[in-house]
Amino acid sequence: MDPLDDVFAAMRLQSALYSRLIPCAPWGVSFVKSASIRFGFIVSGHGWLIVEGQDQPIELRQGEGFLVQPNILFSLADNPASPTRWCEDIFADCQGKNLSFGGEGEAADILCGYFTFDSAGAEPLLSLLPPAIAIPADATRSPLLEATLKLLAIETVEQNLGSRIVISRLADVLFVQAIRAHCLREQTQRGWIAALADARLSSVVKRMHQDIAQQWSLQTLATEAGMSRSSFAVHFKAVTGETPGDYLTQWRMYRTRCFLRHPQLTLTNIADRVGYDSAITLGRAFKRFSGITPGEYRQQLGLRLSANAIEQQ
Repeated sequence: MDPLDDVFAAMRLQSALYSRLIPCAPWGVSFVKSASIRFGFIVSGHGWLIVEGQDQPIELRQGEGFLVQPNILFSLADNPASPTRWCEDIFADCQGKNLSFGGEGEAADILCGYFTFDSAGAEPLLSLLPPAIAIPADATRSPLLEATLKLLAIETVEQNLGSRIVISRLADVLFVQAIRAHCLREQTQRGWIAALADARLSSVVKRMHQDIAQQWSLQTLATEAGMSRSSFAVHFKAVTGETPGDYLTQWRMYRTRCFLRHPQLTLTNIADRVGYDSAITLGRAFKRFSGITPGEYRQQLGLRLSANAIEQQ
């Protein structure tokens, strides 16, 4: 398991395709802020993505798409200067999944949807991503991503037997592939995503995540990277922004938060899984890191704990 596997599993991603926009120029639609991740794909025509807080709009041509982070206001339009209508108003005026609106000019075909997810599980990923990610239609895009987009376009038109479940699974693949493509393009980004793209750190980071409970020493990690201890420590911090020890602690606390969402796991169970010798030691580390005890964290989640899950913290 590498960090992306780790996060994708913890996000508990669920997708929903809610509309296919068929606007004619001039047209524009504004989407309200949402706790979901929004996505779109230009099946035909073109459009502009205007994102709150970004100075420059993003032009989207046929075969291109986008992801927008939660709680970000954004709009789609045939031209950045075109007036927009709120999506709810357009939905209210149209019937079914295909929403036709706008003027009498050039038409576009835009597939739109959203992902719901576990916010705690998604935090390490969303904290490193920009408000919006463009999905280009170029030679560097993975064949799987391109094929997924084409299949989504076909499936949403034909509505064959089982289309709903097929669309949902394809959308999940689209999300993973879009994030992967973004990570490969952003070679200068700091953090664990940058570490995965670094030739000397990639295998080290994956090893740490495969066995996060192991008591990793600086020497062991440096040997894995083929570097001296001092060179490894300097390079690791330059790429990730953290020391190897702080990086490991951060991910152990992340895993702990994810495990705490399961009431059947005792703190002793969790401590063993994340590399602490006892529930007490983990509880103290968690409070230093999060400011609250594991029990308080669970209470905030509204989880009902069984008697044997409440341990000394």
